Amino acid sequence: MATARLTPKLVLCGLSLAFAMLVIQASQAAAPQDAILGTWLTEDGQSKVDVVSDKAADGSTIYSGKVSWLKEPTRDGEPVHDAKNENAALRDRPILGLEILSGFKSTGPATWAGGELYAPRNGKSFPAVLTLT
Repeated sequence: MATARLTPKLVLCGLSLAFAMLVIQASQAAAPQDAILGTWLTEDGQSKVDVVSDKAADGSTIYSGKVSWLKEPTRDGEPVHDAKNENAALRDRPILGLEILSGFKSTGPATWAGGELYAPRNGKSFPAVLTLT
């Protein structure tokens, strides 16, 4: 029966594998904050929002989202506009491409807070917390 011996080469190989596993685990642990990235269908199925990340001035990651698809993108042959915006100067903006999520930061597993949600249906912005369920 042969006996296994630890040689310096085997020890280095084992340490390299252990380090690689730590790097993989660390990158997987960091991934949940980005779980919000991508294209999301709104609850009512009337629109889709593309959520992206960017770097804030302090180096932290912030998340925002723009309307990328509308079930009914036109009304009377014209693009749907932000007609109910409280600011009359912004009422001609098309909804398609409009940023409706801004300034969110990851605050825990599957939670983002500190940002605002803009609701074109009533033209108002609200502080919000986003949670994946």
